[in-house]
Amino acid sequence: MNTRFASLLALLGIHQHLSAEQKNDLATAAYQSAPGAAAASSAGAVGLPLSDLLVLASIAFVALQAAYLVWKWRRDARRDQERQEDRRRGRPVETDLGSLGADE
Repeated sequence: MNTRFASLLALLGIHQHLSAEQKNDLATAAYQSAPGAAAASSAGAVGLPLSDLLVLASIAFVALQAAYLVWKWRRDARRDQERQEDRRRGRPVETDLGSLGADE
């Protein structure tokens, strides 16, 4: 993985909570949005044509999607940790499909 990308994840505080597949998904999303970012950054700040505004809107949409994925992955990681802690302590594990009790 690119060291810049790894340092960005470390700066966000999520590098330890992501699997290799999730890191690859983020790198792919960043790679796919790079042409749009380059086109938008080369446009002047005044008098942007509609095509450049659409590029900026696309980049913002990709950033929102990435933020949602990071939030979702962190939430899932916390839930998994809670479930593992419950299993370790012998408590019934609550899942989206119902309880998975130790006595079942």
